[in-house]
Amino acid sequence: MKIEWAFYQNGDETEEVFYEYLDKDLYESKYQEHLYCISAECNAMIKFTHRKNGVKFFSTWNGQGDLHDTECPYYLQNKGDVERNKILGLIESAPITDEHIINTILNKSKNLKTKEKKKVPNRRLTTRRTLQGEQSSKPEVIDNGNINEKGSSQIKIFSLDSKHITPDYVGYRKCVFGKIRHVYFNETDDYVYLNLDNDQYKVSVYLPHAFYADPEKTTKSALETFLRIVKHDLRANNELIIICVGMIRFKGNQQGVNVHVINPSHLLINDAKYYEIITNNSIPQNPYNY
Repeated sequence: MKIEWAFYQNGDETEEVFYEYLDKDLYESKYQEHLYCISAECNAMIKFTHRKNGVKFFSTWNGQGDLHDTECPYYLQNKGDVERNKILGLIESAPITDEHIINTILNKSKNLKTKEKKKVPNRRLTTRRTLQGEQSSKPEVIDNGNINEKGSSQIKIFSLDSKHITPDYVGYRKCVFGKIRHVYFNETDDYVYLNLDNDQYKVSVYLPHAFYADPEKTTKSALETFLRIVKHDLRANNELIIICVGMIRFKGNQQGVNVHVINPSHLLINDAKYYEIITNNSIPQNPYNY
């Protein structure tokens, strides 16, 4: 698995770094020992290599492979396919309630509205790891789903920016957020693509026929109204940020990845729910610091 992004932190200075923009001199003068895994729940340190033949890549710092969170694909980088498939199988088959998913999305929306630009994530301030992979302190990871005694799943649903999605995340359930670039509705095969911001891969929120197969949740006619409003706002240059929860899978042609969303309650656009958008015939302006 190729790590393509890393998170830079040095004091209050933060940055998302793509390895192609680095070289050996810049890395050693600024970024060395200050790069971390891009996954928000990880604190494993990342190192950059620039070989004499021009090849560049990120990798996990020696001895820190197990410091990735188990919900991060790079935790499994050296574990082998058997353990990887076992863990992914547990994630996909685990029971999870709509309440848990909805709370995850609402909390992510709240966090995006309140955070400041370039704010250092709490995980970088409260957890420090040495180069030998030891941990001096570890804060409790708080699940976005606000799990309670009413039976919500114990599975944590971590969030992921669409621009950081790579094929390594296939098989994981994530709360994905990102800017909508384009909408495509295949009326013949009854599916929708909401194409998201990602410069490296084709990434889409995928709404299959199952999204509106249950008329108690929504109908094809309601979905068409929803898509008409989304398209109108995109043409009007309204910045649309979607937050949704779904399993990440390969596209049918293997040329990109989809986030499968099968329930209208499992998405927000600019903090507006699916039926709020349809009822109001409009989408609010982007309320997020994103």
